[in-house]
Amino acid sequence: MNAARINPEDIDRRRRGYPFRLVCAACAACATLLLARPLHAEGLAGRFEVRSADLELKDGVYHLNARIDLPISEAVRRGLVEGVPLSLEVDLDIERVRQLLPNSSVAVLTQRYRLQYNAVSARYILRNENSGQQESMGTVDEAVAHLSEVHSLPALDKALIAADRRYEGRLRARIDFGTVPFTLRLLMFWVSDWHRDSDWYAWTFQP
Repeated sequence: MNAARINPEDIDRRRRGYPFRLVCAACAACATLLLARPLHAEGLAGRFEVRSADLELKDGVYHLNARIDLPISEAVRRGLVEGVPLSLEVDLDIERVRQLLPNSSVAVLTQRYRLQYNAVSARYILRNENSGQQESMGTVDEAVAHLSEVHSLPALDKALIAADRRYEGRLRARIDFGTVPFTLRLLMFWVSDWHRDSDWYAWTFQP
């Protein structure tokens, strides 16, 4: 068997050249991402805040009502029409107000919703991820309007609330547009177009 002899200097040159080629490939990938970034710049742009929130007592249970301004641009609307999912997460904290001590936690609730167009039924499906209940809407505007309002969401039992105490409710929202692979998110760590958090909205109440 004839064996070709490998020059050690050639091996050394190849090894020295590999990091350079790796860096070039990484730079090319980053350049591609940077060029693509303006296409998503308007994705979740605009006002995103909880406009109002309150708790309503019905049948021994406090229910949450809230209105949220969603950052829905024309790019997001087009994406929804094409079947890109939009997810909304709502965090509710209820604390008992104390004068000389930090507030004490009474209840914490996270509610998740998912909105996506179903091409088979030609309807927009709004799914309550906690309960599995679904609603369907015929237009993207109607779907977004439903997503931006929380109606009569069971939040906490009346037994957890004392009549002679004052309480503080806090609500915030998180929104995600599309499904971005985790590895791509690591590469594009400077981009937040697909995810936004609102500020906390706070109010006080007493039974």
